[in-house]
Amino acid sequence: MIEFNSKVDEKIMQNLTRVYEAVADFAHLPKRIKVNLSFVDEKTIRRLNKDTRNIDKVTDVLTYPYVELKPKEKLKLSDYKLEIDPDDNRLLIGDIYICTKRAEEQSKEYGHSLNREMCFLFCHGLLHILGYDHIEKEDEEVMTKFQNEILDKLNIRRENFKCGFVTIIGETNTGKSTLINQLVGEKVAIVSPKSQTTRENIKGVYNDATTQIVFVDTPGYHKRKTKIDAEMDKQISDATEDTEILLILLDAKKPLLEQYEKMEKKLSSNAKKILLINKIDEVKYEKTYPQLAQLSKVAKVDEILPISALKGTNCDVLIEMIKKYLPAFDFEMRYYPLDIYTDKNLREISAEIIREKALLCLDDEVPHGIQVVVTQFKENTDPVEIYADLYCERESHKPIILGKNGEKIKEISTKSRMAIEKLLERHINLQIYVKVKENWRNDMRYIAEFGLKVGE
Repeated sequence: MIEFNSKVDEKIMQNLTRVYEAVADFAHLPKRIKVNLSFVDEKTIRRLNKDTRNIDKVTDVLTYPYVELKPKEKLKLSDYKLEIDPDDNRLLIGDIYICTKRAEEQSKEYGHSLNREMCFLFCHGLLHILGYDHIEKEDEEVMTKFQNEILDKLNIRRENFKCGFVTIIGETNTGKSTLINQLVGEKVAIVSPKSQTTRENIKGVYNDATTQIVFVDTPGYHKRKTKIDAEMDKQISDATEDTEILLILLDAKKPLLEQYEKMEKKLSSNAKKILLINKIDEVKYEKTYPQLAQLSKVAKVDEILPISALKGTNCDVLIEMIKKYLPAFDFEMRYYPLDIYTDKNLREISAEIIREKALLCLDDEVPHGIQVVVTQFKENTDPVEIYADLYCERESHKPIILGKNGEKIKEISTKSRMAIEKLLERHINLQIYVKVKENWRNDMRYIAEFGLKVGE
């Protein structure tokens, strides 16, 4: 138990008690023990340091252990029979002094609450009592590891937790889908050299110990011709308004200023804006640098960063840049569980993979009018049974998709099967049927029937 020798906010007291219980559980401490906890001013902690450690210094926390323990050593009350307090039948294992002023200063320095800083310092002091130290680097690593494990279980961190939405926008074929796959580290969006590959907003989730970033991959800007194109425009508009950060993607192989000026007209969002120059691995620096210098003078953005989404160049820098602008929380704020990396389910991802392979295998006149719907997805069979309908807009497209003697659809099926098996880590039986829905991209009934999340 904790003996509080100073007045403290009730919420802080409750959380300090939680920390004590977590440490006691971690170290398998007996119940009949106690620790004295005092909150003092700078003058007092300086005096204590000077009198007992011969150090004339104000520190954030000071610990006086009354038991002799080594890290991971179990405390046995039988070793301290004479030291047990007869009044409450408990063993006092140590005194902890926390300097309130230093705790307040450090909470501002780390950008979190005084509550969290007090919990951190108290946990630190308790571990000192239990024999942990940080004089040597190796000992410091062990102590920090256990300290973080304990506080993580309580959802208490010294660092702020960052979480928010980041929308990726750009013209078609600038590499938006490649970028989201690279940042998330998983296959989230399909990739194709054909334009208009992405038809609806797709979310990909990046997680680490102190961050969750929900990336939104939007359809590319292009000249709109059909009703589904108009709906895609609406999705882009919605995504750019409801986001913390906009990633604006430009193609380094095309004139940068011209691309930016086209995009600028569509940037009404109040979100932070990061301008990304993608595909820098495909151009010469001497050609790109003058354009970057010119762009930096006129672009109304918060950051400009050259990257290669395909090779991952500067993607680690981008993640840190994004973290800088994300909202901070005093607790672990996640919109999605840790094991989720996209808002798409396996059925939807499989359909998108089949569409991706069809886009790669077919001629330019066909891809824009194809859509894939998985009609059956049986996971409880071995192999997994997947049946899909591949729709096109015209009867004349069907023989192109099938190919001579069925060679083209066989190629699409083989490539799709291999990709889906890699995703599922299981063998599958894939059957694809080619069907026709005349002019479906201009018919809202078919658009809804195909499960495209437009018009919502």
